[in-house]
Amino acid sequence: MSDPEQDTAGRKSPASSEGSSTDLDVTSPTFKPLRALYSNKTQIPVPHAKPLDNVTSFEARFRMLGGFDERYSDQRIQEIRRAASSAKTATIPQGEAPVRRFLPHQEMVQGYRRTRFQRNIYTKIENFEGPLGEMRTWMRERVRVKVYTRKEKGVRGFVTGFIEVFDKHWNLALSDVFESWKRRKYRYSENKRAGLGKPQDCSELLRKMDISVPETAVKSVDRKYVMCSRRVPKLIVRGEQVVLVTPESVVQVKEEKEGGATMVVKKEKEITIKKEKSED
Repeated sequence: MSDPEQDTAGRKSPASSEGSSTDLDVTSPTFKPLRALYSNKTQIPVPHAKPLDNVTSFEARFRMLGGFDERYSDQRIQEIRRAASSAKTATIPQGEAPVRRFLPHQEMVQGYRRTRFQRNIYTKIENFEGPLGEMRTWMRERVRVKVYTRKEKGVRGFVTGFIEVFDKHWNLALSDVFESWKRRKYRYSENKRAGLGKPQDCSELLRKMDISVPETAVKSVDRKYVMCSRRVPKLIVRGEQVVLVTPESVVQVKEEKEGGATMVVKKEKEITIKKEKSED
């Protein structure tokens, strides 16, 4: 590296050869740092000063002490550092939340709870079309429907009530239900077709279990079969048992006095839904 006291030709300038005490004096307003670095005549004001790597390290130490007006002291710096490290490692009392300091742009943002879209049977009903869409209309308008149920061979009977909810598999939840079905007489030929043997009365067992069973009315149809009917508040019909769903017949009664007789005119709706066998 070239000597700043030399010119471009390598010769020393006259002024530099004479030397100037003010240029090398740190407290002088004409102090030249570059010449002081390369000159052998430079005198350090504090001979035992601690050397630092750069100016930034020097500024950090004085900033820690409180500014350049404060007197430099290694002991004070060590005390400040020791106090800061002890504050970081201090244990937080149980049940007390830690206190953190944030800059204005680092403050926590006010959040909000996201509402999750819930998929359930009520939201899926809105997308039903065709026969299922017609049932959705009956459910909303509170139309009483008639559901024909099946057995292993043929139609078992029917159920009437209001649709509360249903799904794509034709599972129905009904309310205010009237159920009617036909069964074989128990004592006819010992009911060998059912294969259940003699029937048993379970009313006493159900009473002990605090279970109330709706009363069933039985009416003989012929020599082999009887018609059973009952009313229940709620009933669930499995889709595999559904044969047909249709609105219940609307009966309009008109009294026409013709010779003291009353005429009853029945008008049935033609809307009928037949269950289609489809694999979803």
